[in-house]
Amino acid sequence: MIKYLISLIFIFLLVSCNELNIDNVTDVVENSTNKIEEIIENKREDKKKINQSNNKQVKDNIFYYVGEPYFIEGVSYTPEENYNYSEIGLSSFYGKELHNVKTVNNDTNKVTELLGRHKTLPIPSMVKVTNLDNGLSINVKIIDRLDDNGVIIQVSRKVAQLLGFYKSKIATVKIEILSDASKQWKSVANSLNEENFDETISSAPTDIVSIEEIDETQETNDNSVKIIEEPIELKSEKITDFKLYLKVIGFDNYENIQSVLDNYDNNLKYTSEKNNSKYDVIIGPLENTEANNLVSYFISKGYKETEILIK
Repeated sequence: MIKYLISLIFIFLLVSCNELNIDNVTDVVENSTNKIEEIIENKREDKKKINQSNNKQVKDNIFYYVGEPYFIEGVSYTPEENYNYSEIGLSSFYGKELHNVKTVNNDTNKVTELLGRHKTLPIPSMVKVTNLDNGLSINVKIIDRLDDNGVIIQVSRKVAQLLGFYKSKIATVKIEILSDASKQWKSVANSLNEENFDETISSAPTDIVSIEEIDETQETNDNSVKIIEEPIELKSEKITDFKLYLKVIGFDNYENIQSVLDNYDNNLKYTSEKNNSKYDVIIGPLENTEANNLVSYFISKGYKETEILIK
């Protein structure tokens, strides 16, 4: 476009040079130059606005997130795509303190939806959460990171209510990733940030459709549309009786074991086992809340490798 304008200017000057004096030629060149500079500046501003719009669009969108290794109170965690993930541990839940709070990938925590927070799984991903205390299970979408060493997942208040541990606040659970659903969520999140993701076909030929019958149950008396939620699939798994234990790794000697445990509660039942040059301790049986408290206690004492066991 700019090259075309410059060419026109010079052609005009060559044709009219016999009719114009030098002052007129100078005026024409200056006016044309100013016009070209104005066009260039306008194009720069347009491009800048487009870039700003695109950047805002990507910034505000939900995106796929794995993340780098990080620490919680000195304990290291490495997020990864692991479509074979399965783990047994403790679960807590979050309430109104996180309701409508943005997640690490621009999603939003909701206490009224089937959502969860996890330390290493991709965001978003889907998992099956089974409460091993009663056998109830439900599918949950992982949308945020978790910052509690004592539990392997933190679910929304609604999930805790459905799984039956809202009153007890903590449960022993099994987490299993749903690989197909998780890969689909990855694809959706990535597509939201493609350059032309929001462009749609402007129009398409359609047949004329007439509606003769309307389901009156879809409307309320105040003329507002009734929102129909998808049914929640709550399953009941067969479970067996089990006892909960906590394994703590890395004691130097038996005296250290006894000292650390006695400072917490000298009535705790435990066994120790040799692990190369170190000792591991298995404590239990325990209640869910006590196991959670013990994890925090041992981490504060410098013993950061713990594992929940059920027998």
